[in-house]
Amino acid sequence: SLGLLPISVTAIAGVSLMLVTRVLTLKQASRALDSKIFMMVGASLGLGTAMLETGAAAYLAEYVISFAGPAGPAVALSALFLVVALLTNVLSNNATAILFTPIALGLAQGLQAEPLPFVLAVLFGANCSFATPIAYQTNLLVMGPGYYRFADFLRAGGPLVILLWAVFSVFVPWYYDLS
Repeated sequence: SLGLLPISVTAIAGVSLMLVTRVLTLKQASRALDSKIFMMVGASLGLGTAMLETGAAAYLAEYVISFAGPAGPAVALSALFLVVALLTNVLSNNATAILFTPIALGLAQGLQAEPLPFVLAVLFGANCSFATPIAYQTNLLVMGPGYYRFADFLRAGGPLVILLWAVFSVFVPWYYDLS
């Protein structure tokens, strides 16, 4: 926490100390590793790469944005946030942000609107990664030890994504005077 050593070094040192002092046994440590998590990480990385490389994610984004763009900046902004928030639960949040930032800037330019709210839609939408366990590493880390299922993330994270989308869709267009 003081930043004296890299977190990877301190994590290994901490585990080593727990094993040496027998606070944790090797059997307990190995039982805590869930093979489903490793499979899910590998599959999600593959899915994200496939969506990026084939252009499927960009096509989906451009389709939704072209559909919402003519309705005005506020609707386009709301649609952008929703698409980013949904895709960040399949892709990684970093990949989603990288993919959608140029689209957001292009959309703002095409609508002759200030770009900041559109960049904020990508920023906040890409961080709505709590509706699936594959959306973020921490979700996967707690899935096994917490005995959570995929549906648990949808039940808890899905309504939260909708709530954040609704709040963003009302507040940001009002704050930036997008009509």
